[in-house]
Amino acid sequence: MPTQQERSDATREALVGACRKLLLEQGLEATTMAAVLAEAGLSKGALYHHFASKTELVEAIYRAESRGAIDRALARAEREASPLGELTAMCAAWLGEIGAPEVAAILFRIGPAALGVEAAQRIENAHSLALFEDLLARARNAGEVGAIDVALAARLINALMAELALARLRTRGTPQPDARALILGLLRGMAGEA
Repeated sequence: MPTQQERSDATREALVGACRKLLLEQGLEATTMAAVLAEAGLSKGALYHHFASKTELVEAIYRAESRGAIDRALARAEREASPLGELTAMCAAWLGEIGAPEVAAILFRIGPAALGVEAAQRIENAHSLALFEDLLARARNAGEVGAIDVALAARLINALMAELALARLRTRGTPQPDARALILGLLRGMAGEA
């Protein structure tokens, strides 16, 4: 017999799954709370026990997609012996992850439209900046990069990845710059290397 927590988690998961499906099929405006409830087969009370609004529900989807894309990129990135290699491999793998139409729709269209660009960026940064900072600090300590401002480098790489992702989405099928080379060039420049 499932525990109360397991039932609660299953309800939350059903709501998130139903809303995600409808957002991808019908778009943000056409996805109503009534439609989510009908899709999930749940009551209004179940919904409002977990989410106070449609925005909260979309935020849960956005957070899960953002974290999921990074986790999948980490899992599929080639294992590298160095922190800098790990960083560049993970970034290249993340660009592959956001190539999936559903992921791109949530991260670049639906989430920012529902939450606002700044809120979406804060969520994305919470998932990526600490990871970038850790890998960059390890790379600096290992002598892979010169004396760089790790926090600034992490923010610049984060911005670079967002711009590369948008460019790939706008120009599908067109050759794109090599993310690894761009990151390495950025870090060399920050360290004052030629």
